[in-house]
Amino acid sequence: MSRRRDQPRWREPRSIADSLRTVTAGFGSRGRAIDLTRRWSDAVGDAIAAHARPDRLDAGRLIVVVDDPAWATEIRYHTSRILDALNAGTTAAKITELHLRVHPRI
Repeated sequence: MSRRRDQPRWREPRSIADSLRTVTAGFGSRGRAIDLTRRWSDAVGDAIAAHARPDRLDAGRLIVVVDDPAWATEIRYHTSRILDALNAGTTAAKITELHLRVHPRI
């Protein structure tokens, strides 16, 4: 007996995070930006996340807005660790550079 076309395929349960990654992967760079925004705090830590946020992704270059030049310096110091954390566990194109902009009202 073959399975009918309208019958659902049952799979193992998946986490919501895994499901969202699958869905946003189809959004291209916009989906990647959504994923980055969601994982930002884990990648940079709560202290930096309180003063900086990802703004946009452009051809492997992540534009980050910070509220003070001191936080831009802190992020520069941790750039390789941050890039590793943001690129971990994704099959999307890698982020190769952080570009920091200071804007006092983020």
